[in-house]
Amino acid sequence: MPMELVRGVRDFGPREAVKMRYITSKIEEMFRRFGFYPIETPSIESMDVLNAKVYGEEAGKEMYSVEGGKAGLIYDLTVPLARYVSMNRDLVMPFKRYQIAKVWRRDEPQKMRSREFMQADIDIVGSKEPVSDAEVVAATALALESMGLMNYKILINSRIVLNAALRLFHVTDELNPKAIIVIDKLGKISTSEALSQLVSVGVPGKDAEALLNFVGEKMENKEKFQKILTNAPETKEEVERLTAILDTLDAYGIQGEVMFDLSLARGLNYYTGAVWEFVAFDNDGKRLPSIASGGRYDDLIGLYSKPGYPAVGISIGISRLFEVLDLRGLGPGYTAAYVANINKDALQYAISVANTLRASGINTDLNATSRSISKQLEYANAMGIKYVVIVGKSELDAKKVKLRDMGSGSEELLDIVDAINKIKGS
Repeated sequence: MPMELVRGVRDFGPREAVKMRYITSKIEEMFRRFGFYPIETPSIESMDVLNAKVYGEEAGKEMYSVEGGKAGLIYDLTVPLARYVSMNRDLVMPFKRYQIAKVWRRDEPQKMRSREFMQADIDIVGSKEPVSDAEVVAATALALESMGLMNYKILINSRIVLNAALRLFHVTDELNPKAIIVIDKLGKISTSEALSQLVSVGVPGKDAEALLNFVGEKMENKEKFQKILTNAPETKEEVERLTAILDTLDAYGIQGEVMFDLSLARGLNYYTGAVWEFVAFDNDGKRLPSIASGGRYDDLIGLYSKPGYPAVGISIGISRLFEVLDLRGLGPGYTAAYVANINKDALQYAISVANTLRASGINTDLNATSRSISKQLEYANAMGIKYVVIVGKSELDAKKVKLRDMGSGSEELLDIVDAINKIKGS
């Protein structure tokens, strides 16, 4: 019987896993640089935690239940954080946390959408200030840029503003959650499809059409803000807050364009204010699925214990970044040196050389076979290893190594310290 994977999951071979580790290490490095601290929470949470009126009907259908429905695999990393904070009331506020872990969703598998995937989250709990919103957005932007991703945009909106826009077009509180789910699909489905879906959930046709025209109109950020204030003056405080977030982001010097996008909804029910989404583009300029998203969720922690705390955060889809980033050179070259021994008499010396290379911070492979030197060189070449450190009886007697550059084919007899300097220098 042939072996096969469950739908919606995948294996990562050595070269792919190297790429994944690189992505997570660069993200973690930036998160730490911004003063965020790690926590680890379980992959399984009680259904009482997962179903505390936070995800909504659509998301609830995508959760994996275990233990007879009493528990479930985590859907995201935000709800576990809310539960963690509610159980640890002695945390120093504001609490700046990051977490990198897998999450699971019973979604329909498709390109760049799996049922098991890796996320990296940062959150600030205990601050309402716009600078906390800007911090999580800027840390994410700079993490992406540290991996060479410059062709991205940051879309930003507010659930408060969006709710006001929905009311303008007679979308009732009852229809609001369903309408938001449809609007959240804009960019993924056509306007005509969105119109059809809005009508199907109960929004009158003329109102649905006017709503889509209103949120989809193209104009500059300041013009959009003015448009909202003109039509919904009750949003003045929130528009000022969004303006402050955008102004604050200017101070970080990020490369991506920040756009106020009235059509951005973010479908999860726990968002209470500003929401954002990072989008990237392929070589033809086509928009790809979002690579990071988040927002403000001031009421979520209060669902688990009183008093609650204001909170804001963002999640980076590491599995999405894996598909987006051009990191093809990372697999080969992960190991910088390979120690090849010509005969068994030099094995102890070969191990000593490998230990020295490793102690100096060089990723080093060591021949563990009885293969000929030519076969060992073939192996190093196949693995994309740049340098082969050859040792035999003559090298042992001289207390030196023969360093072979696999790119040029040149060889040098060197002291181990000189070989280390040359490998590191390249």
